[in-house]
Amino acid sequence: MKRRMHGLVWLAMGMLSLALLAGCRRGPATGQKTPGARAAISASVQPEVPAAAPPSATEQAIAQAAKGGKYAFVLFYRPDDPAGRQMKATFGRVEPRLRARAVFCSVDAFSADEAPLIQRYRVSQAPLPLTLVMAPNGAVVRTFTKAVDEQTLRTAFVSAKTAETVKSLQDRKLVALCLQGPRTKHNAESRQAAGQFVANPQLAGQAVLITADPRQEPDLLKRCGIASAPRESTVVLLLPPWQLVAKVAGTTTKDDLLAKLQAALASCGSGCGPSGCGN
Repeated sequence: MKRRMHGLVWLAMGMLSLALLAGCRRGPATGQKTPGARAAISASVQPEVPAAAPPSATEQAIAQAAKGGKYAFVLFYRPDDPAGRQMKATFGRVEPRLRARAVFCSVDAFSADEAPLIQRYRVSQAPLPLTLVMAPNGAVVRTFTKAVDEQTLRTAFVSAKTAETVKSLQDRKLVALCLQGPRTKHNAESRQAAGQFVANPQLAGQAVLITADPRQEPDLLKRCGIASAPRESTVVLLLPPWQLVAKVAGTTTKDDLLAKLQAALASCGSGCGPSGCGN
């Protein structure tokens, strides 16, 4: 049983990693997306590691923003594209009003000086203009594949817990998200089970536990397909890029969570694709 479980976990993580890379090579999809799809796009922006090179001006700006606890809005555009010029102009208007929370960088998508950054985020294979919104922890929490207005950019900020969850998934970790707060029931039992689950040797250190108060996380709940704050502590299991494995409310155990993971992986089989199991 243990040997089979260990093998299933590594098989699934391997398939999902390959799927993640395949999805990035095609670039983010265009058009309107559901919240879950947008979350998957954001989570699937998995940087490649380029050859060592001095940081570019934009890379330095992103690093400086992160050091100051700020977001980085990075626009990749073609100077000869009207939509790209429109988006750059929007950046110019928004930046003075949001500079306390974020830095704004506009990058020619064909700039030789920014080649490592362009390669890292596979910009050459993405629709332009492309805007990546990076949280201070490095997670790409939003992507826009067309020109958007100031109000849309203002909605790109996410909670620290959402950014932490996205970053863990981008690092190809299995996430046990424990949603509990002062008003939820069975907090101790639920958190203990989730903690024992991620510490289980069968998961080979590939799982992380994140605890969040659901009443403070409407966006995170929406991304997990939960309509309203649960009354019982709820453990949500997520695989990258943003694949919902299970939602377990109330009292549970480590073995129950492992069983649900095993069942999900077994049903996935070889059918994992860029959008998750069965796609």
